[in-house]
Amino acid sequence: MGDGGGHKPVYDKVNAAYFEGKKCNHAPNSLEKLVEDAMKTWEMEGRHKVDTRQWQSIDQERFQIRVNKGSVITAADVSTLGNYNTLMATCPLYDSSIPNQQSHETFERVFGEGFAFEVTEVMRGPPHVVFTFRHFGKWTGRYSAESAAPTGEWVEFHACAFANVDDDLRLQEVDFFYDPNPMMAKIMGISTPIKIDGQVSVGKRD
Repeated sequence: MGDGGGHKPVYDKVNAAYFEGKKCNHAPNSLEKLVEDAMKTWEMEGRHKVDTRQWQSIDQERFQIRVNKGSVITAADVSTLGNYNTLMATCPLYDSSIPNQQSHETFERVFGEGFAFEVTEVMRGPPHVVFTFRHFGKWTGRYSAESAAPTGEWVEFHACAFANVDDDLRLQEVDFFYDPNPMMAKIMGISTPIKIDGQVSVGKRD
């Protein structure tokens, strides 16, 4: 997603959140650390580089992603719609139709001290990488004016990814699998959604 602001991104807050909340201690140059850095670079480029030709984290000819076996998402989709809007489009509790910049502002408000990323395990190495990861941060701001008041507690979701990469660990095809609904329900102040016959049922606000 690009914000088009032309300013150099600052990662002091999210780096501090990462070191405070991380659960793993990957050795330098370990496969876990290399995969984690590759994914962080891709997220950064998606956020701050509008021109996808400048993305060094991807194979320009082959890059595409899918979330929970959904539609194919291209680099252009990510740049135009934004990381949150593309990666959470399958979440019933999230409105992926909001503008790119608004989506970032919303989560930057909710996780005012940063929403960090951590690879938790790599089960298979290149070229067909299989790994798990978590996104986490302190809940410091309201999701919306009507949502629950923040508690300052740590909030997170876990995910699994299957990624084909080239010799330089650039992303080619990536399939993500995760359920952000419990996290969304938490910050919105509603009961955790339960699937019944394939439909999501949401209870009353807590």
